[in-house]
Amino acid sequence: MISMDFPDKTIEKGKLVIDVKYFFFYVHSETRDICGETSCPATGDFVLSHQQTLPGFTPPGSYTIYMKIVGDDNEELSCISFGFSIGFVASS
Repeated sequence: MISMDFPDKTIEKGKLVIDVKYFFFYVHSETRDICGETSCPATGDFVLSHQQTLPGFTPPGSYTIYMKIVGDDNEELSCISFGFSIGFVASS
């Protein structure tokens, strides 16, 4: 979950663009309607929640997620990136 604050802007429509990199390779990209991820119109403080299910086999290694919110006029309103890694799981 990401908490955002746009005190001087009301978001009535737009999109959430998500790109995923595995090491240096782009492996996934998707675009979603921002109003499907939060209540619209969004103004002031609001929470953006997104959940993603990984494939049954996901290669271990380092991943980076890039997310940006783009307004209805293609203006970039916000962006965030964060990394995570997937390791091998040992059976017990």
